[in-house]
Amino acid sequence: TAYHEGGHALVAIHTEGAHPVHKATIVPRGMALGMVAQLPDKDETSVSRKQMLARLDVCMGGRVAEELIFGDSEVTSGASSDFQQATAVARAMVTKYGMSKQLGFVSYNYEDDGKSMSTETRLLIEKEVKCFVENAYNNAKNILIKHNKELHALANALLEHETLTGAQIKNILAQVNNKQQQEHAIEAPQKTPAVPSSPAASAAAAAAAAAAAAQQAAAKAKGEIAGIGS
Repeated sequence: TAYHEGGHALVAIHTEGAHPVHKATIVPRGMALGMVAQLPDKDETSVSRKQMLARLDVCMGGRVAEELIFGDSEVTSGASSDFQQATAVARAMVTKYGMSKQLGFVSYNYEDDGKSMSTETRLLIEKEVKCFVENAYNNAKNILIKHNKELHALANALLEHETLTGAQIKNILAQVNNKQQQEHAIEAPQKTPAVPSSPAASAAAAAAAAAAAAQQAAAKAKGEIAGIGS
């Protein structure tokens, strides 16, 4: 449950258009073993396409976290309500809000058991809904793979404190990122600085070069050094 809720929270934090995380908890409430609460920054009268897609990503975060940490064979039924919510949002995008290029700007009554649409149209709606949800799953997976250390830190903090506020979650993630930056700085190869030569050594080298040039000029004057083309 800690990893499941941590997955939701992390995807929300790292997804543009998602509402800010208000709190995350693993304290059971009713049928829910835990929850992540999100609140908008200000009052809303409508919801944008970006926000809906972000909502789908967040819904997938719990199941993705379970798969990444425990494997496919150990996923639980805890994501059932997440899938229901994601399916409802995606279907509304397709049938009510004209947000599917495949179906266009037409309102469809999906709940009438196919009385107002053809079988082909109904199948296309289902295909589009599945596409929206699968894209959200892939987005959530990419985020949690990239921020794997943050997921472990957040899950451990939830196990210890059971409930975390949005501010506490941000502090935990900041500590993880600061630690990673310090580790990278230590691992970076250090260039060996060039050792500056002493004034005495520089003077000696210059004197040797001047002596060699004088000897070469004297030898040329005596004919010991042949000119070019001779």
